[in-house]
Amino acid sequence: MSTDAWDQRLVARAAAAWPGKVVPAFGVHPWCVHTLSLSHPAPPAHEHYEALLGPGATELLPHLPPPVSLTEAMAQLEAYLVAHPTALVGEVGLDRSFRIPIPHTSPRRLSRCQTPLAHQLAVLRAQITLAGQYGRSISMHSVRAAGATSDLLATAAAEIPGFRQIGVLLHSCTLSVPSLVHLQRTYPNVFVSFSTAIQTQHTTELMRASDPARVVCESDYHAWAELAPRTTAAIEAYGKARDIDINELMAQLADNFLRYYHYVDTMA
Repeated sequence: MSTDAWDQRLVARAAAAWPGKVVPAFGVHPWCVHTLSLSHPAPPAHEHYEALLGPGATELLPHLPPPVSLTEAMAQLEAYLVAHPTALVGEVGLDRSFRIPIPHTSPRRLSRCQTPLAHQLAVLRAQITLAGQYGRSISMHSVRAAGATSDLLATAAAEIPGFRQIGVLLHSCTLSVPSLVHLQRTYPNVFVSFSTAIQTQHTTELMRASDPARVVCESDYHAWAELAPRTTAAIEAYGKARDIDINELMAQLADNFLRYYHYVDTMA
């Protein structure tokens, strides 16, 4: 699963190397959307970052890559989706808490810079539009953005062709219980995943409130050796919260993932 406009080629390389084992996902993560410009062609780096991030961008400028226009980034995403017919779109989404880190600092320091929500929404909508066009389910990040996520889903359902025919996975979900219940009741294509990497004091309540037919578990981790044990831990935590036999649960989760991956709106 990619995070920016540059590492998508690495995802494509992994998919080509292990075609029977890797399901690729292409997209730009909300932590990286500051590198995209809504103008085409993209302006010079200093103009783009200072306009988008404000005065705090000054200390980051020497370390930030030249911006890529959203038009160019979406053309690249589309090319990857065409080349990889089994690919998902992700990780995409919204994050209102993330601050751009200052590179080469140890321990890592965070700048004051945050990507404006309006910019994040523009990039996210463009990516969801491609997902709808090509019938690809998406993995969606949502942190401190419950209202914006709800509004975006409503807009997408009403305006983006194909949106109701793709699965939407709210990964490592940290929404409130009422928000999750509302979204799953309103949108039959909204799935949710849980991990042990990201938890809140309400995680157990969320697990119990989620639709068991639209839940998956994940590692939400980057290190290869940790993927299986962390996914197993998430499955065990969900099973404990719902008091479900682990073998029965694993079969249910596998079925859930396949329905998310190959989502079809049975209400259409």
